[in-house]
Amino acid sequence: MKKIIMKISVIASIIISTITLLQSCAVASLPSEPMNFSKTSEKGLLVGSVTFPNDKPNFNGYFFRLTNNTSQEFQINRNQSGQLDEGRTYLFVIERPVGISEIPSVRLFHNSGMIAGQYDVKIGGFLIPYEIKKGEITYVGNITFNDYAKKGDVVVVLNNKFERDIEELKKIQPTIDWTKVYNDENRKIEYNDKKARL
Repeated sequence: MKKIIMKISVIASIIISTITLLQSCAVASLPSEPMNFSKTSEKGLLVGSVTFPNDKPNFNGYFFRLTNNTSQEFQINRNQSGQLDEGRTYLFVIERPVGISEIPSVRLFHNSGMIAGQYDVKIGGFLIPYEIKKGEITYVGNITFNDYAKKGDVVVVLNNKFERDIEELKKIQPTIDWTKVYNDENRKIEYNDKKARL
């Protein structure tokens, strides 16, 4: 009996460590400390917002994947209120290496409180393209993510709320030089045949 309990304890520790490691690889969507970014910076900034239609989160973690020569995730923490739309919209500012990139998926983490109830769900079927340029700020848009989507509903939609988002970001991160913000009003989300569905 002791051996079984010990095995379960070891397996539980490995699972918890793996989940913690995966989540620790993600960066915060909005740094709490002031950021120093200017036209002379070697990297660029990716900025935008994520809106959830419902007040109550359906998952415990939301991780948006960013790709180019380095893959990274940024996390939206719905345990805290967002900055806009009565707490349902979360702004993000992420320093990224120069290059053509995309947001191709969202990883959702669910934790029911028991080891057997912990799992990840990956939502793909969409692509939000953008380019990061040296010393410039790229506004990717406002991503609406419907975590309560029913069968047949589109989960991810892209809108342009440039003026609203940038005005709020200027208040939150006043140390950033906001003069070089690029807003591609023609940016569109691309869907594959399956679209993005839960």
